[in-house]
Amino acid sequence: MNWIKIIFVNILIAFSLLGMLLLAPPILYSIYSIVSGNTTHSDKRAELDLYNDITWAERHFFEFSELSTTYYDFITWRRNEYIGETVNITNGVRATIGSQTQNNDIADYYFFGGSTTWGTGVNDANTYPSLIAQRTSTNVVNFGETGYIARQSLAYLNNFLINNSIHNMSGRHVVFYDGINDVANRCRSEINGLGTSREHQIQTILTSNQKYGFSKLFEQLKHFLQAVMHKLGIQSGSQLNEVTYSCSSNPDRAKEDARTLVQTWQAASNLVTRQGGNFTAILQPVAYIGNPNIHYLDLTSSDDLALGMQYEAVYPFIKQFAEARNLNFLDLTDVYNNCDNCYIDFGHVGPQAHQLLVERLVQNLQE
Repeated sequence: MNWIKIIFVNILIAFSLLGMLLLAPPILYSIYSIVSGNTTHSDKRAELDLYNDITWAERHFFEFSELSTTYYDFITWRRNEYIGETVNITNGVRATIGSQTQNNDIADYYFFGGSTTWGTGVNDANTYPSLIAQRTSTNVVNFGETGYIARQSLAYLNNFLINNSIHNMSGRHVVFYDGINDVANRCRSEINGLGTSREHQIQTILTSNQKYGFSKLFEQLKHFLQAVMHKLGIQSGSQLNEVTYSCSSNPDRAKEDARTLVQTWQAASNLVTRQGGNFTAILQPVAYIGNPNIHYLDLTSSDDLALGMQYEAVYPFIKQFAEARNLNFLDLTDVYNNCDNCYIDFGHVGPQAHQLLVERLVQNLQE
């Protein structure tokens, strides 16, 4: 019977080693976080000079790192509830300071867009929708969400109108503030059609036929090893290629990206104006376009340079197609020209920039 005992012991040792292997990633990461002081989720952007006199900057980026999202049909994702010092979210909608309404049908202005509308880099009081509410004494709702392309905003607008049984938009103004995400996401080579940046990930999960499989079992370990290799400067074959884009090398792809954005704006405009409301489509500024002073930002990597080329390829077509449509269109790509304390990265901005933006928005939206 000794051979049975030997087999049993070896199986026990094998499973013990496997268990240790699978438990290693969360344990080692927790230890690393404690030793490195990474428990505060530090963000280098909080150390930029433009935040020198702003007391809430570090806290804001800490709270930003704590935010989570949930999947929803049609709109793909939305942030979960959060109560903080600089960020507050209710029913997926960030608080707008200065407005008397949140996420209902009595607002004067509804702002849609990605993270720049949502307000990455600023506290609740300094999102541009909040500043507009404070400046104009109007009711404003900020429907922006990180990563949203215009097509997701259109879906969210439809959801809002349907859920609230709104059939009359008279006296209400809907604003879409887009461009950055529609280029950064939809110019990626692997993106097709109107898909979001999460389309491939969701498809991969849903099309997996294995209820139990080794790929799922070792997925956490695989990601951990990739992170360790990246930290050591060793990249696996799957990581050797940086993000690839198609718009700068393919004019047809650039035109298609621009056309679908403008067509989405047109669909949103038709939806709102047919119910008596006003609609404005805004092409948002990005650090790669115009003449902002961004000497303090490191946008010189090959991926940064490639991304900048996509905006140079697509933005002119967006302007061309939008101006040819029956759209209330506003080009704000020059709003941060010569500003030396606006951008905190290639697309997000600080509170000083939002002051400049609101000056232009108030002037144009109330004409």
